[in-house]
Amino acid sequence: MRPTSEQSCLLEALQAEVFAGMEGMNAWLGQDLDQLRRIPLGVLRRGTVRRHGVTRWIRGAHRDRLRPHEVRVIDLHPALLSPEWWPYARFVLHHELIHATGHRMHDAAFRRWESSWPSPPVEKGAEAFAKMLHMASARWWWTCEACDVKHARQRRANGRYLCRRCGHVLRDVPAQGVRA
Repeated sequence: MRPTSEQSCLLEALQAEVFAGMEGMNAWLGQDLDQLRRIPLGVLRRGTVRRHGVTRWIRGAHRDRLRPHEVRVIDLHPALLSPEWWPYARFVLHHELIHATGHRMHDAAFRRWESSWPSPPVEKGAEAFAKMLHMASARWWWTCEACDVKHARQRRANGRYLCRRCGHVLRDVPAQGVRA
């Protein structure tokens, strides 16, 4: 998606920070950073829950020899552009720039290159971001009235599911009225 003007400013600042970090890293020696800098940045749809960033290639790019000039856009989740998630946003952009060099797979070479970037703190990393997105997108809580367990869900259970702890039928409660 096309970013808003505010998102564009934040993406430019993020890109500047990430490239400043990459310029001092041995892992990026010999790479054409100027070519990577020219890759446009965009945002994913706000409702996206499973993806934090994605590298999109132009149609017809050969899967076995991908190059940075064949990247159409790198999209990041718009929630990453908040100050709270900024360290993880830098990590995600770095991750996507590695993909942009042609590394499609998350193999050992990719992971070594990725590990050259400092990991964000656990409480502001991938799992925490995924959980935040999941909770924000929940429309229903599947609630066990017997043991007070709540599960954030997109769809209603309609009495089809049982609590794993006690076996009682899970009840649907609209998400806006319940907190975990």
